[in-house]
Amino acid sequence: MKALRTAPVLLAVFSLVGLAACNDRLFDNPYDPDAQVSAYEILATLQVGGIAPVDLAFSGDALWVVDAQSRVLALNPNSGAQIRELEVAQSPGGIAYDGIELWLSVSNTSRLVQVNIVNGAQIRVLNLLRGSFGSMDYANGRLYVADRLTNSVLVVDPANGAIERSIAQPSFAIDGLCHDGSSIWIVNASQMKLFRLDENGTLENQYQSPSRTVSGLAFAEGILWCGDLSGKIYKLRFQ
Repeated sequence: MKALRTAPVLLAVFSLVGLAACNDRLFDNPYDPDAQVSAYEILATLQVGGIAPVDLAFSGDALWVVDAQSRVLALNPNSGAQIRELEVAQSPGGIAYDGIELWLSVSNTSRLVQVNIVNGAQIRVLNLLRGSFGSMDYANGRLYVADRLTNSVLVVDPANGAIERSIAQPSFAIDGLCHDGSSIWIVNASQMKLFRLDENGTLENQYQSPSRTVSGLAFAEGILWCGDLSGKIYKLRFQ
């Protein structure tokens, strides 16, 4: 990457475009002053044609996807091949795995639903007092939910639906959300940015996203999974 920094602008841009076709690369835009140098490596790009990921969750044996058609799909995490579709009663906008079952946010409502991971049967419904929900994740015994009305992350107690706090975030919109156990990750497609925040919403770092159509995030086993509406899912490993 150092060679790119000393090369003319046209050569650097050409080099970055050429690298985009590779599965294994280190992503770094030398002309983005806000992006961390040598931010991450794309370990693989899963081609999931016919699926436009909106949100992601990882259950250990499957990568779960809510797509633009409001389907809940289980994919092979190594190949991206579809394993099965989970029939659910309501139109989901986000998905999370709590270690046993799945949680879904119902698109453009303030409702969260826990469903059986095997048959999609509804287990519990949480009707929150406010919000218009999208992407979500589960971490440290709490649900982290993207609220479009306030453009913030709500921390919700899954036992009773209480909103414990609201976390402001720096992007214009939340196109993907996940928690790695200590930090919150936000992706915004229009800005082409990945943001890493602490639990108080303080910006820890920001990175350039792998494309202009990213949507949906999940974190598992040291890997950040990033969906793309063009029919791709990136496996990112940060340095």
